[in-house]
Amino acid sequence: MLTLPSKLLFALVGLAAVAAVGYGVVVGERSGIVLLAGVAVAAAVLGSAFLAVRDSAPFVPPDAPPPDPRATTPGSPARPSAWPLLAALDVGLVAVGAAVDDSLVYAGVALGIAAALGWFGRAWSEHPSWTPRVRERVDYRFLVPLGLPVGMIALTVVIAISFSRVLLAVSKDASVLIALVVAVAILAGMWFIAVRPGVGSSSLVVLAGLAGISTIGAGIAGAAQGERKFEHHGHERPEVEIVAEDVAFEQDEVVVPARTDVDIVFTNHDAVFHNVAVYEGDGPEAVPIFNGEGFEGEATRTYEVKTPESGTYTFVCDFHPNMKGQFVVE
Repeated sequence: MLTLPSKLLFALVGLAAVAAVGYGVVVGERSGIVLLAGVAVAAAVLGSAFLAVRDSAPFVPPDAPPPDPRATTPGSPARPSAWPLLAALDVGLVAVGAAVDDSLVYAGVALGIAAALGWFGRAWSEHPSWTPRVRERVDYRFLVPLGLPVGMIALTVVIAISFSRVLLAVSKDASVLIALVVAVAILAGMWFIAVRPGVGSSSLVVLAGLAGISTIGAGIAGAAQGERKFEHHGHERPEVEIVAEDVAFEQDEVVVPARTDVDIVFTNHDAVFHNVAVYEGDGPEAVPIFNGEGFEGEATRTYEVKTPESGTYTFVCDFHPNMKGQFVVE
C-alpha cells in the first residue's frame, strides 16, 4: 500500500525524470542531466523506504461507541521552524545563480531538496500519527542505513573542500602551520572527550556545529580570496608551436634542443586531417623519428617528443606530403 510520503516521493521521481529528459533534449548539458537523475534516484530510494511506514488512521468498527471528549487532551502547539526560511533562501540562491553562475543554481537546488525533506520531517514529527514506534522504524529503515552514511560523506566532503580552500589561499609556510594547529586541536578535542565521559550530547553537538560552521565560513573566505600564486621550480619542458592552415604549415623551420623532451603544440585550422611527423631526411624512404596523431580542426594537440642527436631533420604532414619544413636540432 502506498503511503502519502511514498506517493509524494514517487511523484517527484516522475517529475525529475521528465525534467532530466527535457533538459537533455533542450540544453544537452551533462551536469544538469546528472543532477536531475540523481534527484530521481534519491526520491525513488526514499519512496521505497517509506512504503513500510503506515500513516493511515486505525480501523474503527461502525458500532464502536463515540469517544469521550473528556478523555482526550489537546496536543502540543506547533513549534517554530527554520525550514521555511531556509527554503526561501534556497529559492533566492537559485534566482541569483540563474543570473550569475550555474554552480549557485546547483547549490540552491541541492539545499532546497534538503530543506524540503527537513520541513516534511518536522511537520510529520508533529502529527498525531508520529509515535515512538513509527520513529523507531524510520530510524532503522532510513536514517541509519541511508541518511547517516550519506550525511557523513557529505559533511566530510564539505569540510575537506573548505579546509583546502583555506590552505590554498595562504602562503606555503602559513598553510603548514595552520594544518599543524588544526591537527593538534582535533587531537586535543578528542582527548578531552575521552577523559570526560560525562560531557552531555548537547554540548558536543554545539561544539561540533561551531567547528563546522567556522570551517565552512573560513573555506568561503578562502575561496573568495583565491589561490596563491604557485611557482614551478626545476626545468620546464621546451615548447615549439606549429600551425596548419589552408593545407600548409605557417612555420617552415623550428629549432629545438638535442636529446630533450620537447612539447610540439600543433594547431589545425583546417577541416581536414593533419598531423606533425619528424623524419630523418626527405622522401618516401626517410626513417621516421616521431609520428603524431592526426586530427581534424579547429583543434589543438600537444605532442611529447624526445628529440634526437643534433642535426637537420624534416617535419611533414603524413596526410599531405606537400606540407613540410625543417626540424633543426641543436
